[in-house]
Amino acid sequence: MIKLLHVVAIGALVSSALYAYTIKYETTLEAEQLQKTRMKAQRERDAIAVLKAEWQFLNRPDRLQALADRHLDLQPFSVTQVVRFSDIPNRGPKVDAIGRKLEDLGLVPTETPRDRKASATTPGGRP
Repeated sequence: MIKLLHVVAIGALVSSALYAYTIKYETTLEAEQLQKTRMKAQRERDAIAVLKAEWQFLNRPDRLQALADRHLDLQPFSVTQVVRFSDIPNRGPKVDAIGRKLEDLGLVPTETPRDRKASATTPGGRP
């Protein structure tokens, strides 16, 4: 009986050692993956910083002005280009181009679900 107990105890000891080894191995693997992910994130942050620096370098006002002068052929700003807000015409009414085309073809437009909702909520409309 004691020999059997010793064998069971040794088996339990070996199995617990194997379990501890697998836990340690998995933990080491996860730590390495975490470190790789952190390094990748840092490389991406560095790349973003480089791209932002390049963008700011390319958007320098003196460089943009030189490019605009060379390629856009802009005219100097004059006072006659400025208008008052009251001089701007009002926007025309919304036109349903498809509905107008249907009416021109002699087709009667059908009632849409939106029209049904509007007529149901307005006084005198259908219930």
